[in-house]
Amino acid sequence: MSWTSEFRLLWVIRLIGVGLVAGMLLSWKAWISDRQYPMFPVWDWVPQFPSPLDTVFVVLFFFVVGWMCYKPNRNNVIGVVVVMLVFALQDQSRWQPWFYQYGLMLIPFVFLKKPGKEFSVLGLQQLLIALVYIWGGIHKCQPGWISVWENSLIAPILDGLENEGLKSFLGSTGYLIPLVEIVMAIGLLFRPTRLIAILAVISTHITILILLGPVKGYISNSVVWPWNMVMIGMVVVLYYKAGRTSLAAFRKKHLLFPAWGIAFLMTIAPILFYADLWDRYLSFSLYAGQQKRYLVRVDAAAIERFPVEWEDYFADPKANDGHMVLSPGHWSTEELNVPLISEWRILRAFSRKLCNYDTGDSRLVFYVDHRHLPKKGKRYFSCDQIEEMR
Repeated sequence: MSWTSEFRLLWVIRLIGVGLVAGMLLSWKAWISDRQYPMFPVWDWVPQFPSPLDTVFVVLFFFVVGWMCYKPNRNNVIGVVVVMLVFALQDQSRWQPWFYQYGLMLIPFVFLKKPGKEFSVLGLQQLLIALVYIWGGIHKCQPGWISVWENSLIAPILDGLENEGLKSFLGSTGYLIPLVEIVMAIGLLFRPTRLIAILAVISTHITILILLGPVKGYISNSVVWPWNMVMIGMVVVLYYKAGRTSLAAFRKKHLLFPAWGIAFLMTIAPILFYADLWDRYLSFSLYAGQQKRYLVRVDAAAIERFPVEWEDYFADPKANDGHMVLSPGHWSTEELNVPLISEWRILRAFSRKLCNYDTGDSRLVFYVDHRHLPKKGKRYFSCDQIEEMR
């Protein structure tokens, strides 16, 4: 096998194609309009495809992606990127981190006549992948990550242990993981440390899949499984036996826009997340415990005012006053198989949709907190206070 730059870049495109199709198949309902979970277009005037045209559009997109993988030329890449943009405009629930990353990685190829021939793009792709891991580590440097680690990821292991010392040791390993992620990402960029970093990345993804599968006793968050496997392939294809990471793309006139655009989106934009000016998922804050929890309190008597298909998503909290609770996060996971995009604008839009229903004398209450960051407190809103949700 000849590990040329052309070989590497062509396989980057093919891995993106495989990851896209696999991720979309596992979250099928997220990509069609024939569903119960609300759609959140970027602008209200963005058209939605009615059923069965929505299904036909997705299937045709799969053919376009397959053709791009078979013949990875500029026109085919442009076709895929344009359709991805349409999907993203139609529904913000599709702004999942893997979908966003694949889109960013394809954009440089749009500016090339021959996607496999421009060697300077290789360094840009290497830098992008490394920054995904770096930000994944940075975002975990706070208490929310430790809560996720102990109360979710390794909770089944801790529950089965009686040795308190071993429990404490396993829990404390969570403090090292952010540092390991950052160090291994930096290691990918330099030839002397590259092989060790590649092995560390592969081990990390295998560990993630074990924690999301065998440890839990069932497949958890299945939509990210293809992403984890594609990332292993990406790291091997981009870094194994590769030369130094080149920044030549930043000096090429025809690549200035994608190079500096990606540099901004992967360095400055994630910082804006901490000022609520950028999305958590678009900042690659993953399993860091920084997401908002959003629940809706509904009087039991008002349930019949909502579509009957929604009934399965209302839970009885066994409260004395007989109210029910709607968890949009649970709903999104169950129907779409993707996590809730828990940004304030989405919570406001969801709340407006619910408030548009006539609930009679019943009053909806919207509850927002950070499950893994309890010090941030909890907040309650009514239909009259939706615009204060920020």
